[in-house]
Amino acid sequence: MTPAPRLLTALIALGLALGACKDDDTGLDSGIDGAKKGDQLTDDERTQFCEAADAYGEQVLPDSEFQAGMCTLKAITDALAADGSPETCDILRKSCLAEDEPEPEPGDATCDLGIDWGSCQATIAEIEACYEEFGTSFSTRMRSFTCSKMAEYADNPPTLDIEAGPDCSIARAECPSVMGGGG
Repeated sequence: MTPAPRLLTALIALGLALGACKDDDTGLDSGIDGAKKGDQLTDDERTQFCEAADAYGEQVLPDSEFQAGMCTLKAITDALAADGSPETCDILRKSCLAEDEPEPEPGDATCDLGIDWGSCQATIAEIEACYEEFGTSFSTRMRSFTCSKMAEYADNPPTLDIEAGPDCSIARAECPSVMGGGG
């Protein structure tokens, strides 16, 4: 898999993780000892971490906002390919939002964050910090898309690319597959 699809896969995984159970707490707390390394997790702890990431994701970017952001990004991209107008973007966005969300495929219930746990030497605390940092950046990016910026997008089309901040850089140094870091 090339780096771009791997990043897109990670972003979609984050988007899906950013949409499970509602949680009123702030921050990601898996309840797992923060000093424990990723390759030391049991299967149950991996599931526990994934569920915590899902809950955190829904907290920072609910499913409805994720869907709206994806529809807006697609509308912007398609409008740029058409006539570049905010009106075309708005029509495409509304059409996308009106579509029913696809039903999950059988077997999609398994949580997969794309982490290669077997080679993950980062601590749970480092991975949680990366998820929080990335989740904040990703949700901010998703909420920034708007059809009213079509003139700006003509010269600088929006993307889902998010540079790793310091927390993700630390986690990825020991666990390269965290948040689509590759590996």
